[in-house]
Amino acid sequence: MEYRPATLRLAAGELDYLLDLVRAGSRDSQEARVLQSITPTHEPGVFAVTPGPFVGRLGLPSGRWIDFRSRFPFGDVVELIWRSGRRPVLTGTLPADAGARHFLIDVIALAYAGEVEHLVGRGLAKGYEPVRHERPPYPGRIDVAHHIGRLAARPDRLATVARRLTVDIQENRALAAALDVLTRVPLAREAATRLAALGPAVRRVSRESWRADDIGRIRLTNLTAHYREALALAEVILRSQSMAPTSAGLAGGSLLFHMPKVWENYVERWLRQQWPGSEIKAPHKFRLTNDGQSAEADATVWDGDRLVALYDAKYKWPDHAPDRADVYQMVTYCERLGLTECTLVYPVASARPAVTVGSRTVWVLGLMPSLEEG
Repeated sequence: MEYRPATLRLAAGELDYLLDLVRAGSRDSQEARVLQSITPTHEPGVFAVTPGPFVGRLGLPSGRWIDFRSRFPFGDVVELIWRSGRRPVLTGTLPADAGARHFLIDVIALAYAGEVEHLVGRGLAKGYEPVRHERPPYPGRIDVAHHIGRLAARPDRLATVARRLTVDIQENRALAAALDVLTRVPLAREAATRLAALGPAVRRVSRESWRADDIGRIRLTNLTAHYREALALAEVILRSQSMAPTSAGLAGGSLLFHMPKVWENYVERWLRQQWPGSEIKAPHKFRLTNDGQSAEADATVWDGDRLVALYDAKYKWPDHAPDRADVYQMVTYCERLGLTECTLVYPVASARPAVTVGSRTVWVLGLMPSLEEG
């Protein structure tokens, strides 16, 4: 569990591998390392291992694995990940048993199955695509370029192009690509059964090579806006393809999410819903001191050139929110940015009282995935 030491018996090869993670830290954050520390205990070969704020599973060279769990309910963690659209910060091909209880990909697969089931029940979105016809009847218009270039303008041959309504559109191709990845991963029975049942629904969707970044570039329309959540999950799945087996006997691969960054992305998406028509800059870098030092706010809201709101996402479990360091930070930011108030956003179920320092007010917002956005 995050920042809480656990006692583990480690072989020499496992210890060397984990010590590298303590030294290297996370490539996605300068503030947190995958492992905060590894401390010997009085028992030979047994160590106190303190993880950073990560969730997932880390495979070890021996074939064993370490689970990284959050203090939050597991369902809330998964919703944070897929609503944020955040990619994992560490993936690898070292084995990590995908069939073990509470493996992250099982829950992601169940969430994905639920979203795709909803889309199938509603009816998969359709679009028009051009189809060439070289045999009678000849619907549509004459395909002059094909008739001349490929058919040598033969008078006994004809080619036409007509538009056909089809489910074979890019949104559904992305869904099918993620389903194909999941079929290669050993999953819990419920997840595997539900995903298998979705196969016939995308049978008429063509398969092509998809990258996670390709999904992020899909521009949704009013007819496909309800695909947003499913595509966010599909992007997570495609970014984590190393979880698929690479050889016989391997159940999956390492998969870790850096939760502070997941939380920041989640808050950013929530703000875009709360401030329609405004520009959200996340993050927003600004000059903090007169000698050129800079700071970075998690999110700012702009009305044209006018700054109207400041938010900072804190992935913490404060007993008395907000803590002193957070208040000092936000008051300083307000002073520098010319604001009289700002908001701290914590992953807690309820809001706490605001704090006033001089003429600055720091509001405290409790926000969790279980609270409906909007």
